Amino acid sequence: MAQPTIPSLSIPALRSGYEQGLFTPREVVNAVYDRIDAYPDKAVWITLAPRARALADAERLVQLRSQSPSSSSSSSSPLLPLYGIPFSVKDSIDVAHYPTTLACPSFAYTPGRTAPAVQKILDAGGIFVGKANLDQFATGLSGCRSPYGTPRCVADGDYVSGGSSSGSAVGVGAGLVSFAVATDTAGSTRVPAALNGVVGLKPTLGTVSTVGLVPACRTADCVTVIAGSVGEVGEVWRVVRGFDEEDVYARRTVPGWKPWPGVGRGIRFGVPPREVLGVLSPEYGRLFGEVVDGLGTKLGLVKREFEYAPFQKANDMLYGSSIVAQRLVAFDDYIAAHGLEKLHPVVRDIFAASSGFDAVRAYKDIFALQGYRREAEKQFRDGIDVLVVPSTVTHFTVAEMEERPIERNKTLGTFTHFVNLLDLCAVQVPAGTWKNAKGNLMPFGVTLIGQAGRDEEMMELGREVMGVTQ
Repeated sequence: MAQPTIPSLSIPALRSGYEQGLFTPREVVNAVYDRIDAYPDKAVWITLAPRARALADAERLVQLRSQSPSSSSSSSSPLLPLYGIPFSVKDSIDVAHYPTTLACPSFAYTPGRTAPAVQKILDAGGIFVGKANLDQFATGLSGCRSPYGTPRCVADGDYVSGGSSSGSAVGVGAGLVSFAVATDTAGSTRVPAALNGVVGLKPTLGTVSTVGLVPACRTADCVTVIAGSVGEVGEVWRVVRGFDEEDVYARRTVPGWKPWPGVGRGIRFGVPPREVLGVLSPEYGRLFGEVVDGLGTKLGLVKREFEYAPFQKANDMLYGSSIVAQRLVAFDDYIAAHGLEKLHPVVRDIFAASSGFDAVRAYKDIFALQGYRREAEKQFRDGIDVLVVPSTVTHFTVAEMEERPIERNKTLGTFTHFVNLLDLCAVQVPAGTWKNAKGNLMPFGVTLIGQAGRDEEMMELGREVMGVTQ
């Protein structure tokens, strides 16, 4: 019997197909694995779930649905909101009985428990496909720091995928899975999502459990969602969010701000100053200018002047202060046992430079950052409702990144490092394309940044921005 055609793995397309009886979860799983087998970039994955295991999971879903009181209605019932939806998990997040490697073979361990955020997806009907590649120890924005290979941009394999959630973004951008569960500390979802033309949601800190995530910088780590549209990241986010008592950084509530005016009702937005935007490549500068113009002429937003200094100062702190020493904390036992010799050379250099801070410097940095948070809060209160930035400043080739890996990696984070440090939420959305020298259309993205708890509002605005830029 011929396999049905499954043209799209988007959540709405799969749900519609299931509801109409066009295909089954088993047939979707086979299509997914056929796509993975055919996709030339094998560096997307570190560990794939066996096809037989995913097929068995699909069969269990069908059986569960057939036994459900709501089975006569719709597969999108509240019982299984992600029924039969294939997804990947970044390999810094635990999935029971699959190795968690952090792209470091000598660090790898096999957990007996699945991270709560991932478990919520499985309980909602999601089908786990595999563990996605990443920059080693989630340290980097380039996607070029893994011994398991370098995932390449879906639009042109000569270009970086971005990181650290490299395999996660490529898997979604290449249509190998419907969505990915990833992480973002300094831009690790927003940058690769932008460079592969997909949507990345970095939720408010403490609203999605980080239990089962090996931390990079624990006070700034965030479990995230990458998908093809704003609606899809929102669907997954509504499944995974919620207070987790086991997570010491979880929040029962987020701050209450003044009411959101709504798109077309005088939303105030700000952009970085001209001298900061001067780092953009010519193509990125042109596209960002078009987005900014469209926010006013097409969506009715009001551009406002504001003080960018606290955002810039916080951005500089991530790797220029004692905050970087947090990267040593999670791996202290590993380093004591193995040293730095087995690490990727670039990661080894970063870790070596992360030591040597004393407690006095650490407290000075903590106090300084708290001051920047208060200053940023004032900007959102008195000046702007949303900060709009290019998700990154240019798109390097792999060869360019390998020439100057630390300097150019830092460049990619020009507009990303401050977001978690200042306790903000953000959504990256595709916002146009540019043509490279080979004639390939390369993706460009912008990030909409709001105060903690403004996740829904940022997604609402992100959907509108995509509507006028695509």
